Amino acid sequence: MVVVTGAGRGLGRRYALDFAAAGAFVVVHARRADAAREVVAEIGHRGGHAVPVVADARDGAAIVAGALAEGGRIDALVVNAGAVRDRSFGRMTADEWHEVVDVHLGGAYAVTAAAWPHLCTQRYGRIVLTTSGAGMHGNFGQANYAAAKAGIIALAKTLAIEGARFGIGVNAVAPMAHTGMTDGVFDDDLRAGLPAESVSPFVLALAHPACTRGGAVLETGGGWAAELRWERAAGVRFDTGTLTPAAVLADLERLGDFTTGSTHPATTADCLDVALGR
Repeated sequence: MVVVTGAGRGLGRRYALDFAAAGAFVVVHARRADAAREVVAEIGHRGGHAVPVVADARDGAAIVAGALAEGGRIDALVVNAGAVRDRSFGRMTADEWHEVVDVHLGGAYAVTAAAWPHLCTQRYGRIVLTTSGAGMHGNFGQANYAAAKAGIIALAKTLAIEGARFGIGVNAVAPMAHTGMTDGVFDDDLRAGLPAESVSPFVLALAHPACTRGGAVLETGGGWAAELRWERAAGVRFDTGTLTPAAVLADLERLGDFTTGSTHPATTADCLDVALGR
């Protein structure tokens, strides 16, 4: 059984349709009952099997309980539900901040936390969380969205570490696709070149039993995909006996110099080792 949150429209709908076409029994989560029922009906007309679960994206317990009541187990969880309230930071209200962070990061936590004990008990599972390029690079007018998506990257990487011993694979996808959420900011070229159909195969691959990757962030759109990773500049070793803010300011540009060499840190232990000069 595959649970897809935010499956009433956009990318989530596409994922649900494609999982069902691949033979999966799909739990279609949506906030609105009519949206969930429409996707379930479409899957049924195509010969697939699906059931609706209607709940707020932040009510992970209700989503998981509904899924387990229908199928008894969860094999894969695709956390896709989201919302945007774009506004420059100086004009953003506390409600706009909290709503977006709660839906994206809080929702990812809630549904994953509810499913986690079941996946650990059955010693198997695949989880695909949804991040964004905004979470890696920032984006004007999206401080709330970018902060939530950056948090999802850290959540995915931590869960990948903790879930490995239980056979749970956790990765994140950063999709680029034309949906209702992006329609207002995409031009005609982006709308034509980035269909949801070109993202879905990568999500299905990350949720497949044969996928052994964990902690990956996969950026994808238009049929192209690449894994993203952190990069560290060569850095500067200061004399701690004479270290002052003025000394740091004098070498501040060199701290960001990637031309003289760089590394790709993968763990917190790596960060500690380099700080100690190991």
